[in-house]
Amino acid sequence: VVAWEPPTSLDALNELHALFPGNLYLHLGVKTPVEKGVGRGLMHSKVFLSSSGNQRWLWTGSHNLTASAALGVNCEAAVVLEGTANEQPFKDALAHLSRIKSEAIVFDPRNPPPPQGGEQTLIIHAECDVGLNPCPWFVHLRAPTTDYDKALRPPGAVWLYLYAPGALQPGRPRPPAKAAFSGRLTALNFTQYHPRDTGIPAAWSEADYVIEQTAGVFHLSEPTPHTNTPTQGVFRVEQQEDPATVWLTESPSPKWERVVGEERTESIEPEFRKFFTPQSLKGNNLVRREYRDMKPVYRVPRKEVGDLDAPALIERASLPEDTQVHFEELKKTEDKFVFIYRARYHA
Repeated sequence: VVAWEPPTSLDALNELHALFPGNLYLHLGVKTPVEKGVGRGLMHSKVFLSSSGNQRWLWTGSHNLTASAALGVNCEAAVVLEGTANEQPFKDALAHLSRIKSEAIVFDPRNPPPPQGGEQTLIIHAECDVGLNPCPWFVHLRAPTTDYDKALRPPGAVWLYLYAPGALQPGRPRPPAKAAFSGRLTALNFTQYHPRDTGIPAAWSEADYVIEQTAGVFHLSEPTPHTNTPTQGVFRVEQQEDPATVWLTESPSPKWERVVGEERTESIEPEFRKFFTPQSLKGNNLVRREYRDMKPVYRVPRKEVGDLDAPALIERASLPEDTQVHFEELKKTEDKFVFIYRARYHA
């Protein structure tokens, strides 16, 4: 019985199904209960029970069947029990596994479960001036502030965009990225420097690269001695992607908005002026701006699309040709999330 949510791989499920057809089950999660600040529950058991006659072996622990566990990125622990079928731990394990199986459906390679909606993906834009190894590789992200705690919580997909040194400047649109990679978050750690949830150190010395932030800009570099960061994350980079891809927090669907026609003025009696706002008056006249049309309008933050222009975004996101694109320009004040944020849609 396996969970079907990411990072479960459909290809891996097909391989498992070929080994024991009809005996692979998918647990589809639950609609309720929903935990505040966390979300819906999912099947996350790591339990294996085997038998031979009256003999039983029970394996349980924190290992996932993922590369992060198998390749030693995460620190995992497990317990193996050996005994007979009438002992309580083996009875409990069988009851637990039977209940999970009763809640699941048999995997059918001809009719896989529907894909989930867009997954919340962590987007990171960072400068890089080091040579990169072939994928896969692991990145130790050292966040300078607790503001990124929620964004770094695993599990979740990651897209890493890399730029030449000096290319990223807060308050200015990003230039095109030199390279892009995708992967998955595998770990989050609050260190002893965390002000609210004081944790413990974690070196992750086997990580191939580190990302740190200086003057608001993230930098990917070779492993360096650990710094006093309150929050740390680790993600596995699995493959190279198209650096022209843009990630959007909101669905790239235009909304119909009213369009104002030409401005005109008309005279107004002085005693009625007090009933109108300053923006409605020009000199001794009343200003009229009537809605004259309806147009599809797509509003998108500039920080999500870099220096991409409206025609290119319309083509990339397959928007109607008459869509008006309004960019929400970068704030003059510092935006801590201009180079790291969660997004759900890509184009």
